[in-house]
Amino acid sequence: MLDIPFLGPITIAPGVHQLRALGARVTVLEAPDGAVLVDTGSRGSLHVIAAGLKALGVAPEQVRLIALTHCHPDHAGGLAELVEFTSAPVAIHHTEAGIVRGDEPAPSFLRRQALQNAHPLFAMFSSRPVAVRYPLEDGDVLPESEGVRVIHTPGHTEGSICLYVESAKVLLVGDALQFRFGKLLEPSWLFTRDPELARTSLAKLLDVDFTTLCFSHFPPIQENAREMLTEFLHDDKD
Repeated sequence: MLDIPFLGPITIAPGVHQLRALGARVTVLEAPDGAVLVDTGSRGSLHVIAAGLKALGVAPEQVRLIALTHCHPDHAGGLAELVEFTSAPVAIHHTEAGIVRGDEPAPSFLRRQALQNAHPLFAMFSSRPVAVRYPLEDGDVLPESEGVRVIHTPGHTEGSICLYVESAKVLLVGDALQFRFGKLLEPSWLFTRDPELARTSLAKLLDVDFTTLCFSHFPPIQENAREMLTEFLHDDKD
């Protein structure tokens, strides 16, 4: 098991926290009598997630749901160990549920042919098959949450989703966007299945009223986030 330093939870907004796991951040959404976790990091992330939950006062049995933004191993690799630790059910967009269950092979997430040979190495960071209780659709309210809405944003993967936490006006974008050097960027071309579709999908995010953008690999934008996204999408059309 890799030794990941525990850096403590980061509070993004009231009821929304993030934990630094192996590969990607894990978001903790406070819910009635417990919490919902969004993503799991890669395999080997359990001890830092467990420490983060303890710091937030959330017992394993209080985790009501584990939701995945998509099935890449840096977001879903720790799923099996986290399910075993919490006994929580799993939710993911229905197009990727078969991959999580092990009914379908996981597609390569590397676009460059020269890197395809590295794909088997990522298996060591991937999860064992796990049951999916909630196959999600666009517009669904996330089970066990307080009105968190599912926004299907295909492109990075077929089943990529964003989650809108209306009570906090926070939009969790997973890998649908990057935030580097103070600028919004499209998802990494190297790991994105359909870059053109990924760009087109982003327009759906302006259908909701948010003030904060929360990413899986970057610090959040907590001021003027909607304005930044509007400008980014406008510039992208020009």
